[in-house]
Amino acid sequence: MRSEWLVIARREFLERVRTKWFIIGTLLGPVGMLAMILVPALIASSGGKDVRLQIIDHSGKLGEPIAKKLVGWKTEVIPSDTTTATWMKRIADEEIDGVLEIATDATDLGPISYRGDNGTNQKVVGDLQKVVVSAVLEERGRKVGVPDDKLASVLRDVNFTAEHTTGDKKETSGAAAFFVGYAVMFILYMAIVLYCANVLRSIVQEKTSRVVELLVAAAKPHSLLLGKILGVGAVGLVQISVWLGMALAVMHGRGTILGWFGIKGAGAFNIPAIGGLDVAVILAYFLLGYFFYAALHAAVGAMVSSDQESQQAQAPLIMLLVIPVACFSVITNDPRGVGAQVLTTIPFSSPILMPMRYLLGGATPAQLALSLGILALSMAGVVWLAARIYRVGILMYGKRPTLRELARWIRYG
Repeated sequence: MRSEWLVIARREFLERVRTKWFIIGTLLGPVGMLAMILVPALIASSGGKDVRLQIIDHSGKLGEPIAKKLVGWKTEVIPSDTTTATWMKRIADEEIDGVLEIATDATDLGPISYRGDNGTNQKVVGDLQKVVVSAVLEERGRKVGVPDDKLASVLRDVNFTAEHTTGDKKETSGAAAFFVGYAVMFILYMAIVLYCANVLRSIVQEKTSRVVELLVAAAKPHSLLLGKILGVGAVGLVQISVWLGMALAVMHGRGTILGWFGIKGAGAFNIPAIGGLDVAVILAYFLLGYFFYAALHAAVGAMVSSDQESQQAQAPLIMLLVIPVACFSVITNDPRGVGAQVLTTIPFSSPILMPMRYLLGGATPAQLALSLGILALSMAGVVWLAARIYRVGILMYGKRPTLRELARWIRYG
């Protein structure tokens, strides 16, 4: 006879994969990944065109050279006595995009500042900074008597690249390594949040509609819980496998895809190689992280009696997932640092951050094994506690239990 939990898991799996929302969500994932590549590239490639810039040059030496170097920009050197209120009004009326103000002693570390409505545009700011630095260095060179022909030779562009390696693998583009790690972290975060919320919502719906009273007459509570978590988790595994495969395809074909939209050069990255072991690590953390958080959500679902209560009670669990995402720079800035080691060992954050750290080459095999071991043990403990809370809680209605009552549920569950 087929096990109760297996029948329930099969029902939960088929019930979800047959819905149009599963198909839409599975298709929207790849679309979102394409958008993550295309939108920033399109914005970056379009930024810097037709920028309307006015320059207030108190030094009298840098304004014109800077204006000449900004090819394609609409630049104008305006009188140095132009008031702040005047150029602020021009920006507010959208007559110009911004103002570059150059101090009298700009070549001696005096301030040069840009203020504009595109101050967050990294391409605009980067291009402007490059030109300003070049103009200041040229002026400094002239002040110390360097001939113009030698200045041009000294100030030529530098061929600089940043590549990521920890010494164990071949170096890859730093930007590409960051993008791969970030994409994996984002996929894991989205999958765990979505499918744990599914578990919570399913339990609350069955409890509020009293269907659970019929289910417990036909199956044991722990079979109900196990089947529900496994069934929903299998749906998540299918979807994340599709998303992961699409993400890898998009990353490897990034240059070609961007070329279709007329964006050249942005895809010329040395993409980190992702092998079977890397995929196995990612899926292992998804499964363990999903079971860990799904058990917590199941316990919360058994404790509440309405959708409104479940949303309030779920908030702390969402915060536990959001905090690791907010700390991703700790991993990317120093994958082998103490902060990265701590965050990828704690079971609340390791499912989100450890795959990223592993792909960046920051984790040794021993650290990976320790992190997986702690997460597996924590998951077993949380599942044990959740099963006891679920067994009592699904048949309890009324006010939310106190901590003392929860302890009693765990003791007698």
